[in-house]
Amino acid sequence: MEFNIKRIGYAIRKDVTILRNAGITALAVAGGILFIGLFFMTRGDDYLSADEFMGLFGLCFIVLGVFFCFAVLRESHNVKSNHLYFALPISPLERLTAIWLTTTLLHTLVFTVMALLVGQLAIIAGGIVFGSGFHWISLFSDGYVKLVKGYFIIQPVFLCGAMAFSKNGIGKTLLTLLLIFIGMLFYGLLLFSILNHGHGVYPGDLIADQAFDKASKDFSGVGTWFFILIFGPLMLLAAYFKLVEKEV
Repeated sequence: MEFNIKRIGYAIRKDVTILRNAGITALAVAGGILFIGLFFMTRGDDYLSADEFMGLFGLCFIVLGVFFCFAVLRESHNVKSNHLYFALPISPLERLTAIWLTTTLLHTLVFTVMALLVGQLAIIAGGIVFGSGFHWISLFSDGYVKLVKGYFIIQPVFLCGAMAFSKNGIGKTLLTLLLIFIGMLFYGLLLFSILNHGHGVYPGDLIADQAFDKASKDFSGVGTWFFILIFGPLMLLAAYFKLVEKEV
């Protein structure tokens, strides 16, 4: 089956239609939390800064995005209906592409527009109730770009977890990430101890601190790209093979 953009569009429309009611409810809840939080932030403050807005925006954006990943794939785990889900004339690559576009680009666009409208309403309400000054909300900043980039990096991890775990997927995915983090932490500490045990590297040693700072700066870029590759393309590849396995 050749890669077809039209089938991707149909798959996106199908997922959006099925999750329309649940999605509207989730957006309404997130919008209510944003409005209440931002409304009280305007009390005693004439200006709602981008940092204040991004703090609450980022929390709701990521949490809702994670739940969205698992909701989109819920149908594939349903024993009574998953045979119909996998019987659709669409290839695994097209299906995964549609899911990724829905849970990243579409989610980001819809949530951003909703948050801007809710934030502006909160500023207007704060001006009426608390007498704070009216201004246009500031969203598109470095913080927003970093948040969206971070979500795009970690989203494939939860997408892979949604593919792999049929029950308690979010909890199992978070537990797996925690165990991986703890394992890498102990591995790093062990490797650092083995390589530096004879050099007197202890906290408080000025030379050791300087060497550690320089090493961190020198390898920070390499480490960043390493984690981007793990949490990005490799997790999408794992999700693809898991999807192929389920179809078979």
